[in-house]
Amino acid sequence: MKTHSVLLICYYFPPIGGGGVPRPLKMAKYLGEFGWNVHVLTVDPVYHATLDPSLLSQLPDDVKVHRAKEWQIFSRRGGASANQQANASKTAGTSSEPAAIRSSLKSRIKQRVVQTLKHVKPYLLIPDDQILWLPQAVKLGREIMRREKIDVIFSTSGPVTNHLIAAKLTQEFGCKWIADFRDPWTQNMHTSGIAWRERLEERMEEEVMGKADAVTTVTATFAKNFRAKHGDRIRRMELIYNGFDQADFEGLVPRHAVPGKFHAVYAGILYQKRNPRLLLKAIHELIEEGLVDRKDLLLSFAGVFDYPGYSENSACVEALGLGDIVRVLGNLPHKEALGLMKGADALLLIGDVSPDAGAYIPGKLYEYMGIGKPILALNKAGEATGIIESFRLGQVADPEDKDAMKQAYLKLYQEWKEQGEADADDRGEKFAERVKPYERREQARQLAQLMSEVLAK
Repeated sequence: MKTHSVLLICYYFPPIGGGGVPRPLKMAKYLGEFGWNVHVLTVDPVYHATLDPSLLSQLPDDVKVHRAKEWQIFSRRGGASANQQANASKTAGTSSEPAAIRSSLKSRIKQRVVQTLKHVKPYLLIPDDQILWLPQAVKLGREIMRREKIDVIFSTSGPVTNHLIAAKLTQEFGCKWIADFRDPWTQNMHTSGIAWRERLEERMEEEVMGKADAVTTVTATFAKNFRAKHGDRIRRMELIYNGFDQADFEGLVPRHAVPGKFHAVYAGILYQKRNPRLLLKAIHELIEEGLVDRKDLLLSFAGVFDYPGYSENSACVEALGLGDIVRVLGNLPHKEALGLMKGADALLLIGDVSPDAGAYIPGKLYEYMGIGKPILALNKAGEATGIIESFRLGQVADPEDKDAMKQAYLKLYQEWKEQGEADADDRGEKFAERVKPYERREQARQLAQLMSEVLAK
């Protein structure tokens, strides 16, 4: 019987997809099993780059999702669509010269404005771009609080704007509040570099830490750093790891597999500090040295291979002559991406090269656990590599050490050559059993227990 109600505040929620979505989605999915009515306050996704409506089917019918619109002063649409641009090109030859000149001038002015806005955004949108969602989110949140009997607010970041909304509603309505940090805030490796802004965010973080009835986070290192920085200001600190949902993998059909190939898969976003270029060079050297057979190899990348405006990864593939073994599949629906992973022989976990990156546990690691295939982790030493080594989940190499990458990749390649299909299935069963404690339902149970304890206190 459900006796209490929780309001989950999370900007990133289906139909938006991506790495920040699974934690609030799975909490919403399973909290009802532990006696909680679930309400979700999220953004109205008028525009977002990674929409995946199929994720909504995971929600129980009694979960109520409330969507607040986001102000679009700094529009992320980036100008005309591809079709609009194509149509403009077709009609350009038939339009009068003055009209064409006016159109060209308008386009240049628009580009100049967009570039100016990009430059000033870090000085105006604080603590993050999603601050423009706050006014409407607070307004809708008030309506929910008045209409529903909300006992606890659970805000999960990023963006940290979620916590500012929660703080406002908690102050006005006097309910309990748990602030959840999937990543650090002011201790994050991705900071603005603007001194006055960082001082302002320090004060904002102190206020959140002091007002929340409990703070949760996803790694022991994050929890330790929060305690060291904020001390007694934090009333209660709890560690609730991320995990994987076994239901996501039931009846999963392998996709995009190529028989007879050692198929390594990466599914996610790549960018400057997280890229596959050194791994590609390592594999190229292994081929040149005759340690691996080129005809055996296949690497598939799903998600964002090169950010718009960048081409370093594609250029690297071309320069090394690896176009025949590297596939770039682009964004895939979540289920199809899981099928791609299921059809792999090794799963690539590519971490950031920042010195403090070892403190992070990528959400992708937990998804890889659910798949049950060997992991090749290119990560700085830390909690993620510790989990992989402790649970014997695969091979680990520093993302800046090419020789270590060569050895790790070669080890998995040799294991693939030596084992048969039956051995691989048997390994998958043992693999899944070892990582059972990281199941998403368990994280929901822990949160439900914490919320009950906070209420009782």
